[in-house]
Amino acid sequence: MAEKSNIPLRVAIIGTGFGGRVQIPGFLKIGGVEIAGIMSTGRRENAEKVAADFGIKTVCDNYEEILQIPDLDAISIVSPPYQHCDMTLRAFAIGKHVLCEKPMAMNVDEARQMLEASRKTGLVGMIDHEFRYVPARAYARELIAQGWLGQLISANVTMLVGTSADPKARRWGWLFDREAGGGFLGALGSHYIDALRQWCGEIAAVTAEINTHVKSRFLPNSEETREVTADDTFSLLCRFAKGGQGVINVSVVTRFGSGEKIELFGSAGTLMINNEGHLYGAKAGEEKLQPIAIPAQYTDGPSSDDPRLRPFVTLATDFVEAIRRAKAAGKPLGEEISPSFADGFKVQQVIDAAQQAAETKRWISLPPPK
Repeated sequence: MAEKSNIPLRVAIIGTGFGGRVQIPGFLKIGGVEIAGIMSTGRRENAEKVAADFGIKTVCDNYEEILQIPDLDAISIVSPPYQHCDMTLRAFAIGKHVLCEKPMAMNVDEARQMLEASRKTGLVGMIDHEFRYVPARAYARELIAQGWLGQLISANVTMLVGTSADPKARRWGWLFDREAGGGFLGALGSHYIDALRQWCGEIAAVTAEINTHVKSRFLPNSEETREVTADDTFSLLCRFAKGGQGVINVSVVTRFGSGEKIELFGSAGTLMINNEGHLYGAKAGEEKLQPIAIPAQYTDGPSSDDPRLRPFVTLATDFVEAIRRAKAAGKPLGEEISPSFADGFKVQQVIDAAQQAAETKRWISLPPPK
């Protein structure tokens, strides 16, 4: 993590869901950061409530208004994906750094525009793949880099939960609208694709099955229903450029599902992360998996009822310190801080290929790594 400085930093937040629950508390854990403004992409009263909870002075009604906040350094875009591209391009155009929620964009064309703008301006652009800083995942990455797995054989990710099985308990919103960028291939699959790229290298080809099992959901505070157009279940099979295969199998409508399990199998050893986030491993020749203690450097940080807070603070600190370096230099430095817009673009390539594969019922090759 970068060395801290005392240069003040002002960040505005677009979105009051994850933005209010995790991002604002996370940014406020970093010294010298002020939340300069808040905007809801749905209802102003949501922004007003979050502002009152955190003592934020400025509540804005639209994006152009929030961009005009005096001495604003950065924007964190925590809105639905269909807004990401336009918001990002506008922020870069007027010199603001950007932290963008995943999935990065609606498609590869939008993601490419965002990446090109980031590189052209030299401003800091990061994608909020905070799950790569979950302790077990982060330490697994270190062990893999040290050669724990050897040659990858198979990477298996399973997440089977029933959190969206009841259409009254989980009501209709943008996440269930494909035109808004909804769907769990983007919402959850983007995190797992990012993880597999870190652990196993670039993905060379994919095929997929993508489905919607709960066909309609009740509108908020209503007995009326609306058709669901985005996926709630998907299976993605991939081949890695360096060899080996991967499977991501996710459903959020499997009642009494087994939760999350990550298994990484190689010629030299195996790593496994269970539903409680505990890391296990064994080397070739050993009899069974054993618990692996995670060093304090991966677990130290703020505690919270929300397990996403600590990983987000780790990511946001890198974002903040990159901006402080640019401010100290008096100019954009052109740094690509990981998870970068280049990372987000590559994840978007896999998402688009998976959608194409599901529609055509065939394997789709991705551009070779550069």
